[in-house]
Amino acid sequence: MLDISPWLLLLVAVIFIFLIVALNKILYKPLLTFMHDRDESIKNDLEEAKKNSGNVSHLEAEAETILQNAKSEAHKIREEAINEAKSKAQEEIEAKKAVLESNYVAFLNELNKEKEQLSSKLKDELSLYKDSLKTKLSQI
Repeated sequence: MLDISPWLLLLVAVIFIFLIVALNKILYKPLLTFMHDRDESIKNDLEEAKKNSGNVSHLEAEAETILQNAKSEAHKIREEAINEAKSKAQEEIEAKKAVLESNYVAFLNELNKEKEQLSSKLKDELSLYKDSLKTKLSQI
C-alpha cells in the first residue's frame, strides 16, 4: 500500500532542514533582531521621557517662582503708586484748603469792614431817622 522510499524521505528531510536554516537566516533572525531593537528603543524612549518629565517639573517650579516674584514686585509697585497718588492728593487737598482758608479769612475781613462801614453810616444817619420817626409819630 504505502511505499516509503528512503531516498525520498532523506530528500524531504534535507529540504526541511535547508528550509529551517534558510528561514532562520532570512526571516527569523532579522525579525528577532528588529523586535529586540524595537524593545530597546521603547525602553530608551521611556527613560528619556522620565528625564524630560523631571526637567519639566523643575522648569515648572522655576516658572512658578518667577511668577510669584513678578506678582510680589507688581504688588509692591502698585502699592508705591497708590501711596504716591494718595500723598499727591493729600498735598493738593492741603493746598486747596489753605487757599480756601485764606479766601475765607479775606471774605470775613471784608465782611467786617462792610459791617463797620454800615454801622458807622447808620450812626451818622441815626439823627435823620430819629427826626423822621418823630415827624411820623407826631402826624399820628
